[in-house]
Amino acid sequence: MKKTTRSAIKIFLFIVIGLVISIFPSIANAQSLFRGSVTLPYEVRWGQEVLQPGDYLIFVNSLDRPAEILSKAGKQIVFIPAQFTDRDDNGRTCLNITADGNKRTVSSLNMATLGISFIYNPLTKIQREKTAIADYVQDQVAVTTWK
Repeated sequence: MKKTTRSAIKIFLFIVIGLVISIFPSIANAQSLFRGSVTLPYEVRWGQEVLQPGDYLIFVNSLDRPAEILSKAGKQIVFIPAQFTDRDDNGRTCLNITADGNKRTVSSLNMATLGISFIYNPLTKIQREKTAIADYVQDQVAVTTWK
């Protein structure tokens, strides 16, 4: 009887651990491709999510998986898929944020260590043209990386 109970408990714990690992891949894979932190000075829309001002952790475990964004205050955990990736040749690790009036949107996450950007909200043709003639400036919020 005791062996059956112990076996059932072991199976239950194994299932629970498997579920936790599948829900939070960063726990299972401490060696993320990219890990960083950012302080958002204002509210931003990032993908379908709205993030409040504050400190956040960013984990990218794979280029074909959504970035994991965790509030350092523990209030928010979101998974944000990029629309596509692009080469990042500017050498700066940062969030590019576009403004439309008082609304701000993350357009990309540049990961200089990987030479890649995740594009979340591509610039419109007009925004690209204005950027080319330096009439339109995106905010660049620095992202600090760590190993």
